[in-house]
Amino acid sequence: MDGDALYSIGELARRAGLTVKTVRFYSDRGIVAPTDRSPAGYRLYGIDAVARLGLVRTLRELGLDLSTIRRVVDRELSLPEVAATHADALAVQIRVLRLRHAVVTAVAERGATPEETELMHRLAQLSEDERRRLIGDFLDAVFGGLDDDAPALAGVMRSMTPNCPTTRRPNRSRRGWSWPSCPWTRTSAPPCGGLPRTR
Repeated sequence: MDGDALYSIGELARRAGLTVKTVRFYSDRGIVAPTDRSPAGYRLYGIDAVARLGLVRTLRELGLDLSTIRRVVDRELSLPEVAATHADALAVQIRVLRLRHAVVTAVAERGATPEETELMHRLAQLSEDERRRLIGDFLDAVFGGLDDDAPALAGVMRSMTPNCPTTRRPNRSRRGWSWPSCPWTRTSAPPCGGLPRTR
């Protein structure tokens, strides 16, 4: 392949595996600029445009926005730095999707009422600190009287406070929903009017 060769927008699109419309879109936004113009005024691109478009296509498929991609291909941002930031953002999105999946699966399997659905959705949206406070309030209601009468026992009980996982684990009977280590899924009177583990 000749490094000095120039390609029309159609040839560049073919080599990059993109449509002419897509290449023109990127070119119009300065992400892939033409190297020259033909005597008739058509855009011509160098061989580096093929590699540049390949990187742009990959980053778009990974979910990066065009403004960030442009800064990467212009070497204003390092690719590892951008990848690390994007990975963190994806981790948040994955957690949100897992929680949503847990709720809608529970609604489907349980045949939940609108009120139960709203409650499950609210519980799933709690932050870690909010979950700890919710469980703390639950433990205060259950073991509050032990703090004075049996402080050692109350301390042991509180030290066994479970951590709620971020994903639902289906039970074998498939009769309901549960985050098995959360106290409100194992009792008939869970905090905030929560749901029992099975119906």
